[in-house]
Amino acid sequence: MLRFLSVTLLFWRTYLPRVLLTKRFAIVALGCTAPPAMAWLLLTVPRHAPEPIKGFMFPGFYLLLQFLVPLTAVITGSAVISEEVDDRTITYLLTRPIQRASILLGRWLATLSILLLFVTASVTALKFVAEAKAPSWKPGAALTREWTNRDGEKRSRTVEHEFDQKLVDAMADGKLPEGLYGALLIAALAGAAAYSALFAVIGVFTRHPMIIGLAYCFAVEGFLANLPGTSQTWTIQYYMRSYLLSRNEGLWKLLEEMPTTRFDSAAEALTTLAVFTVLVLGSGSFGISRKQYVLSA
Repeated sequence: MLRFLSVTLLFWRTYLPRVLLTKRFAIVALGCTAPPAMAWLLLTVPRHAPEPIKGFMFPGFYLLLQFLVPLTAVITGSAVISEEVDDRTITYLLTRPIQRASILLGRWLATLSILLLFVTASVTALKFVAEAKAPSWKPGAALTREWTNRDGEKRSRTVEHEFDQKLVDAMADGKLPEGLYGALLIAALAGAAAYSALFAVIGVFTRHPMIIGLAYCFAVEGFLANLPGTSQTWTIQYYMRSYLLSRNEGLWKLLEEMPTTRFDSAAEALTTLAVFTVLVLGSGSFGISRKQYVLSA
């Protein structure tokens, strides 16, 4: 057991610096700038700026949890084993006197370490932008539209921007409500770990894990996670949302994009994601220890 752990840590240390130099993580780093960039745009456009807290909640839920976390996990997790197959170095590793599972776990831990760092930076930057813009926020001015009808008469219409007072009051002091940042961060990190483990293990059994991962995230989960009923519980998104709603549930449900169906408690959500991650990695460890990799010429 000690030898297994030492070899796993060796793979983690060896693969960690290599991860930072790959194009995959350059894309991930660029993608993680999208949520704070969207928040800045939302809160900067004077005529259309929403309530300050929406500058955190909307990109956090819609862009970060539903899109960025699964996408970055697909990009990075799918390369854990398939990259070695594509580089034709998998046979060398498998002929070494080590347990094969340590290859999967060590490389996955290195990938996960960098992925969690980038996700944390993205959520933290999102919080910083929202709190930096909140003190200077003012309700957008009424927008007047003018046009000429068929009879040549000039017409105009003034549109007042409507704001939810609960959302306005939530950041009256310029700070996010307690627990809002932490809940989004933990939900994102737990989801990233579960997704990346799943796609790393898919790479053990197939040569094209990225294609399968993209189809799963944006076709299967994208459909099931937004259906009413128990079908939501078959997705990772359900448990990420459950943890998110464990704090400030009333505020999150004011977002139109947030489903209002019942969710699990925070403890149940994290436990389910943890058990799922362990079981997936266990199946991957079993699979890689018995799979025969035949590389074509």
